[in-house]
Amino acid sequence: MDKEDFNRNLGSFIREKRIKLNMSQSDLASKLENNFQNISRLERGKVSPTLYWIFRLSEAFELEVSQLVIEFDKYIKKINSKE
Repeated sequence: MDKEDFNRNLGSFIREKRIKLNMSQSDLASKLENNFQNISRLERGKVSPTLYWIFRLSEAFELEVSQLVIEFDKYIKKINSKE
């Protein structure tokens, strides 16, 4: 998987997590002290989040960073098994 695919998959994963938690992009942006345009770019795979933002996302989703990474890994494996 190249960086573009990684970013796109991570963005899709974040979008799914956000929706499952019944959060809008604005809700998530507020929790991250950011703006919804940046959340949109992240979800579309246009940017790579820094480790700082991974920590912030895990807080917003009320998960440990390790759990967020494990869930993303499962998400990737699920996607790959469908191909």
